[in-house]
Amino acid sequence: MRPLFTTLAYVLVLGLLVGSFAYFTLVYARKVTGTSMYPTLEEGDMVVVSSVPYSSLKVGDIIVYDPPCSATGNSVIHRIVGIVVDGLITKGDNNGGTDQDAGIATGPITASCVEGEVIFVVPYFEKLAFLPYDANYVLAAIIILVLVLSELYASRKNREPAAVASP
Repeated sequence: MRPLFTTLAYVLVLGLLVGSFAYFTLVYARKVTGTSMYPTLEEGDMVVVSSVPYSSLKVGDIIVYDPPCSATGNSVIHRIVGIVVDGLITKGDNNGGTDQDAGIATGPITASCVEGEVIFVVPYFEKLAFLPYDANYVLAAIIILVLVLSELYASRKNREPAAVASP
């Protein structure tokens, strides 16, 4: 019973640490919709976005920007392809032209519109939602079972006496 308690304590502490890290560093997750960033990002992927200083952004970074810079009225996740005096020029990897030329953006992206930079991608995240009914719970149970078993194995291994080599 003690290893199970230890595992649950680890999971709780890890959850608190991850939550605190996200809260204090202004990191959050967002789902990708659309195919404008294909093949880099696919519809249903989850991206982790972090607030960064506008001055640290450079060509090649993937950012999330909001209205009023977004002409669509929605947040846009696209790559920076240029920097001009008025702001950032962006483009979806799967689009033919820049957001500014295509009317996706109202003009160069300014600091007030940048929500953050994509720092991590979790591919195929939405595919889990298409598993048969209750399969998500089974998957979560398997992950928890693996954690518990790994804790039990580790605690058992620590209790076994070390083998003594004969002279």
